[in-house]
Amino acid sequence: VGAGPAAVRFYAEHVEADAVHEQVVRHDVVGGLLEEEPGLEADVVFGIRATGHLEDRLAARLLAVWRDGGSALRTPEPVAATA
Repeated sequence: VGAGPAAVRFYAEHVEADAVHEQVVRHDVVGGLLEEEPGLEADVVFGIRATGHLEDRLAARLLAVWRDGGSALRTPEPVAATA
């Protein structure tokens, strides 16, 4: 998008950090919860599937709107008049 090398480095670092955080949540948080509360396994699976479903729906909507040149906002901000 033409933001330059500093922006590329910034986002590359954050993508990597997000991947690490995802693994921490999966192994430490969710894994720890299920070790302590194995009866919650079905609820955790439901939550993971529901989240994936909603993320897929959101992504499809955003991409479709953007492809059509529209705004992803439900009510786009008005364009300010120049003085």
